[in-house]
Amino acid sequence: MTGQSAEAPSESMYLPRETARQSRRVPGPRGRAAGGSRRAGAGQAPGRTARSKRNKPGAAPLGRIILLAVALPVAGALMDELLGSALGWTFTITAALAAALTAMNSTREGTWLVLSAPPLVLAAITIAAEQLANTSTSHAKLTTSAVHWAVDAFPAMAAAEITVIAVLAARLVRARRNRRSSGA
Repeated sequence: MTGQSAEAPSESMYLPRETARQSRRVPGPRGRAAGGSRRAGAGQAPGRTARSKRNKPGAAPLGRIILLAVALPVAGALMDELLGSALGWTFTITAALAAALTAMNSTREGTWLVLSAPPLVLAAITIAAEQLANTSTSHAKLTTSAVHWAVDAFPAMAAAEITVIAVLAARLVRARRNRRSSGA
């Protein structure tokens, strides 16, 4: 019986293990599930204020951001079509402006959406604008026209994407400078 005790185990043998379990316990749920009130700042560190996860302070609501991202390029496409030309400078400038405003108002979590949205939004607007402007319904002509639409929309897509990258890079640099200057 090597290594075995002849005595019966006592409670004192298990005491350190139970104490260790109690010190590693996981805190309970916060908020309504725990029966607590949903007041502003509940469950937050002292000195922090409650803020919405959807918007950063001073940011426009999500619906307005989406409206802005779509309405400005639509207005630019409409202006170009009314002037009688294919989608051109007005569409490109309004697309870049919409991309910049959207990137400035986006949250950190929404960065990937803002980064990938301009080409898709502008492609949809281009197709809609060209479809409304041209009345041909021939399938062969529609396929050929789609190539022209992509060529017409590419400068606007590139300008919008470059603008988004520049705005997000500027926000990143600014955030790092603020973090360094605050000593964090």
